[in-house]
Amino acid sequence: MIVKFFRRSKENGSAPINYLLGHKRDRKDVRVFSGDPELTKQIINASRFEHKYKCGVLSFSEKASEFTEQQKKDLTIEFEKTLFPGLEPDQYNVLWVEHSDKDGRLELNFLIPAVELRTGKRLQPYYKGTDQRRVNAWKNIVNHEMRTIDGKKLSDPNDPSRRRLNNKYIGTAPTPYDAPRKNKKDDKKDDKINDRDELRKWIDDEMIERHERNELRGRNSVIRALNQLGVTIERTVKSSITVSHPDVTDKNGKPQRVRLKGGMYASDYNPHLYAPVAQERYKNNASRRIIIERYEYENAMQIKKEQMQKEFGDAVVPPPLELTQPRPKHPREQRQSPQLSHQVLSIKNK
Repeated sequence: MIVKFFRRSKENGSAPINYLLGHKRDRKDVRVFSGDPELTKQIINASRFEHKYKCGVLSFSEKASEFTEQQKKDLTIEFEKTLFPGLEPDQYNVLWVEHSDKDGRLELNFLIPAVELRTGKRLQPYYKGTDQRRVNAWKNIVNHEMRTIDGKKLSDPNDPSRRRLNNKYIGTAPTPYDAPRKNKKDDKKDDKINDRDELRKWIDDEMIERHERNELRGRNSVIRALNQLGVTIERTVKSSITVSHPDVTDKNGKPQRVRLKGGMYASDYNPHLYAPVAQERYKNNASRRIIIERYEYENAMQIKKEQMQKEFGDAVVPPPLELTQPRPKHPREQRQSPQLSHQVLSIKNK
């Protein structure tokens, strides 16, 4: 299971809800798991803040059918407690929407208006700089302890055996009508690279071979290897490297850029993490890791709780509305004049 927060937060309430449920509330394999979409939308629309909401997803490799309803409910409750330690459930609003439209995999989407309901103050459900540590610890604990209906462990996204040297999901997804593309190695007569997808695949193939020959030691060696392939380094950031090649240009002859993301293109690339010995070491240290995660979680929860109490400690439960009966009419007001009664009877008879 992974926890992902989305960046969008400034639209009115209809935008995220239309994505979660469909514009006509007809998105397939989707259901409201908890909350009221209309209420959440109205709270978002009434917000006076620039960032009106926070949304994200708990995404699983396992299918929705592999968990009980109670497991899903407990998971959502514990996640809310992780986000809002020290707050009562009536101080925030959360809409949970279950998706199983991606090959049956379970996704629990959440949408949270960025407002504390008792005071109307701005509520920040998640800020990466201060909250990531706590949320990551919670995620790791869940992945370690939770089981499916059949008693299987959850997939661990941190397991070295799940690491990919390249991100195959970047670029245009192939369709059943895509003709097989020529590879630079397959055809020596035509060694021209035709488009960005072909360039990305050729670079990945070359770089994976160098990784397997133990020629790569880190980002600097990756950049040198890319230069040796004849590509131009356009940009480097923490998670990716952007390159261009003279064969791949737009209609004006300008080189098109290709982003190589994750794995060996990330700044923290370490070839030893992809070796079987790293996988075995990770497995053997599971007990020690979970002890550390629990300590991190409890410590971070206490810090966040103190922050919440400092911000919203004066937020009291509003008093219940006093609904009074309407004042009874005076007997004189209830008494009807004989003349008026006669007129009413005359109208009815007619």
